Amino acid sequence: MSGFLTRLGARLDTRGGAAKMARFRSGWPAKATPQVKFHRTAKVQYRYLEAGSGPTIVFTCDPPMTIEVYGPLVAVFERQFRVIAVELPAMGFSAATGDYGFGFRETNDDLAGFLRAVAGEGSIFAFSCAASLAALDIAARMPELASHLALIQAGGTEAFAIWKAGRDPKGILAKPVLGQIAMARMAPKRMPQWYGLSVGRKKQIPHFCACAERSFAEGAMWSLASAYQIYMSQRDELPRPPQPILSMWGASDRSHPARNEHSLARLYEGVRTVTFDDLGHTPELEAPERVLAEVRSFVATG
Repeated sequence: MSGFLTRLGARLDTRGGAAKMARFRSGWPAKATPQVKFHRTAKVQYRYLEAGSGPTIVFTCDPPMTIEVYGPLVAVFERQFRVIAVELPAMGFSAATGDYGFGFRETNDDLAGFLRAVAGEGSIFAFSCAASLAALDIAARMPELASHLALIQAGGTEAFAIWKAGRDPKGILAKPVLGQIAMARMAPKRMPQWYGLSVGRKKQIPHFCACAERSFAEGAMWSLASAYQIYMSQRDELPRPPQPILSMWGASDRSHPARNEHSLARLYEGVRTVTFDDLGHTPELEAPERVLAEVRSFVATG
């Protein structure tokens, strides 16, 4: 029964996928931000932004963030990089089909298909938060896709089990169907609280909230319950990928427990660490110039 309920809960987050894909391609998500594109894989229609030229760096949008808040980052990074910012499956405006079940390997393989087709080989993976697990897995199994891993608020599977328990202490989001219904109802209300907890530069919170409110009004998704229940059920730690790894950490992020800071450096050998004491969960958005400097130095010496 639990397996049936888990699958049913996931279907709540992917229902109407084909209609969403068509609506997103022709509606507000296609027009709100310049240089937005869509790419269809077997299970997901990814919404992404591409700008600049040079070595490719791929950022994953960490929901409830959508591409709409990435303008300042792109303006900084596109001077030296080909920048891709992509919304993850069933997050933001990357609609998924009913065949998509949020599985760990399933998600990573589909995302790898996007990376291979759009980013090409040898990209810098600048994945954030739980998406760092995808970066580690893809880079280890398909090393040709990544040259460097410049990960943000990253950790191994144990670190994210700790994070998940802290963010859902009553276990509501962990319950199939109930978690999806609760998330759909409380996502817009939870968003200001989330930013207040996670953002280091508080003056940026009104802008982040305004962008997220508009995105939610236009149909943006935040399928956190399905990610909790299925994607983040991965238990075994992942093997260390062969690429150089940079762990960037915003120490003013109160959504992550302090003991998770740079846990990748305890898990793997040779991880370079950088701490931004005054920045939060998304240092790449709060101070893109500083993150650019660290990425440049890392790539040059990594």
